[in-house]
Amino acid sequence: MTSNIRGAATFAALVLPLILFYKLLWSRRRSTFNDETSDNNCDSTSQQPDSQLPLPAFPSVEYEVFLSFRGSDTRHQITDILFRFLVHLKIHTFKDDDELRKGEGIWPSLVKAIGQSKIYVPILSKSYAHSRWCLKELVEIVENMRQDKRRIVLPIFYMVDPRDVRHQTGPYRDAFREHEKNFDRQTIQNWKAALTTVGALKGWHVTHNDEQSKYADLVSDSIWSHLRRFYSTVETNELVAIDGHVEEVVKRLSLDFKDVTMVGLHGMGGIGKTTLAKVVYNKILSHFDRCSFVENIRETQHQNDGIFKIQKKIIEDATRKEERVCDVSQGRRIIMDRVSQFKVLIVLDDVDEEFKFGEVVGNPRGFVSGSRFIVTSRDCKMLSRLNENKCKLYEVQALSPSHSVKLFSKHAFKKDYPPPDYEILSNDIVSTMGGLPLALEVVGSLLHREEKSIWEAKLKQLREVPEKHRSMVKIDQDGCRFQMHDQLRDMGREIVRRENIEYPWMRSRIWTVETAVELLHEKKGSEQVKAIEVTTPRPYTNLASECFVNLSSLRYFKAPPDAKLKGDFDNLLPNLRWLKMRYHRGRLGDDDHLINFHMKKLVILDLSGSDVCNDWGGWTHLKENLEVLDISRCPKLETVALSSLSNPGKLRSLEIMEMPSLREVEGLANLKSLQTLNLRGCTSLGNVTSLGTTLAVGNDKC
Repeated sequence: MTSNIRGAATFAALVLPLILFYKLLWSRRRSTFNDETSDNNCDSTSQQPDSQLPLPAFPSVEYEVFLSFRGSDTRHQITDILFRFLVHLKIHTFKDDDELRKGEGIWPSLVKAIGQSKIYVPILSKSYAHSRWCLKELVEIVENMRQDKRRIVLPIFYMVDPRDVRHQTGPYRDAFREHEKNFDRQTIQNWKAALTTVGALKGWHVTHNDEQSKYADLVSDSIWSHLRRFYSTVETNELVAIDGHVEEVVKRLSLDFKDVTMVGLHGMGGIGKTTLAKVVYNKILSHFDRCSFVENIRETQHQNDGIFKIQKKIIEDATRKEERVCDVSQGRRIIMDRVSQFKVLIVLDDVDEEFKFGEVVGNPRGFVSGSRFIVTSRDCKMLSRLNENKCKLYEVQALSPSHSVKLFSKHAFKKDYPPPDYEILSNDIVSTMGGLPLALEVVGSLLHREEKSIWEAKLKQLREVPEKHRSMVKIDQDGCRFQMHDQLRDMGREIVRRENIEYPWMRSRIWTVETAVELLHEKKGSEQVKAIEVTTPRPYTNLASECFVNLSSLRYFKAPPDAKLKGDFDNLLPNLRWLKMRYHRGRLGDDDHLINFHMKKLVILDLSGSDVCNDWGGWTHLKENLEVLDISRCPKLETVALSSLSNPGKLRSLEIMEMPSLREVEGLANLKSLQTLNLRGCTSLGNVTSLGTTLAVGNDKC
């Protein structure tokens, strides 16, 4: 065990500095998604989007279904029957006579409700077209459907021929004869176009002889079926060897029992815990009144208001209403008062030892009987501590060699097995992946449609990683570099923890909030400390120069959000190489309160999101060794004066992104070593001149 840890430590020491440097040096590729709008005149409901495209979130969680109807025709008939069916299914439905709030304007409220809904049910009756409100609603519905193709329209043709709706004949022709006397031509055309679009969609034709409750049942079943697809969280067409895992987890969930049950999935990072949880979630969500899948808890809890975000997600998924959470105890009370009243399925993904289940969610035994919790974690011991809630554990194992080849082939060749001429090469590459689904998917996708020479080069790269640590390395999506696997990071942290178990502030790396605060505020710094990262959910103030006494070996410092640095830094932090902080005038102290802040050995400076202005005096603090500078998202900066740098000739990477007010970058000609310049989102910037021929420039307006 000791030799394994030492080997991993050596590997991390070699690889980690390169990863950290190149992570900032190379700009990431970002893709954008623009909703396509096109006429939808096919005989179907709205189509499902390509699962590979990123999709924007719905604007709110308040409504799932919007009913558009003419009250005089249908309120006490099909509309009320359908509404009762939907309420019974606990589907939150907008029905204007029940849902309009007093004191709100009618039309803005309708527009908001339409925008919040996922499914629209226009009940097209004989006098529907006589109502300008119904027609305005229908235009808004069609526009929302076109802008976001996940939204679905399910029309009911109630005592009216669908052809009359589609072509505006019969009673609909009579309605438009009246409208043409009172409304302009464009409005009439918009109304007719909406009717034509909806009239061409597949729906239900209810006649005088039909049993209305039967159709209400059919429509509500269809709505629930569509909503299940909305709440599904993963596509399952490329999963391999997961059925057995799903069966075991579902067995542990004991869906037939009324007790509240918790199941914990554990295994190393990249093994497939999250995917397994998603598939189980998809499979069983129809058994519950409300469901919530909260991803990336380990990462989220360290963000600003991260715990509140976790609680807010659970609350809004369950109540389907926006909720403001101000503190952890309030969030827990809301969960126990409101969420616990439903039979819920809650998945908490990627939980670590810092997540306090009881403090964040509350006592599971206080939830309605039949509720289920699924928790995923790399830490089996953490899950074992949930045993007071009778947490049943399940270990997710790596894929077998044959299943590994199958998963790799699905991504590399888009079929289950490699072609004969790639079989040996595929097996060789798969053997380096350690059965990790994440690595197999990424490498397979990376090599898809690449020539054999690329495959052979990638195999050589993978083989250069020490054999016992191959499963701890993953390939970045763009294929440019290796990245450290989370499991290796966790092993590195365990090595650091063992440096000094009793006094954590004496360790070489500090990453927990409590230890960092204790070290800085109680001035417990020492020469052992080489890196400090303070990630805290709340704004942080008052870091005087005295806090950094004795930190002469500190090489990396990520300051907490909105930290206020002040005082005389003369002879402090002499070895600092990497600084990440957000400068705010009035928060960080006036420039004259920050004295002798001359970081002579600083190589990387990240000031993104800061309040620097054109007259900022900090430019003169940047000394001759600076190679990477990130001043993205600095809204007050209109001019970047690079000539103020002590030695601009050493700068290799310059990030100036998302700054619409930036008009000039002065002194580019002096940056003789510059390799990367990213100007994405600088929409007011004029022509960039004096660039070297080897410079890679990113600018989304070019």
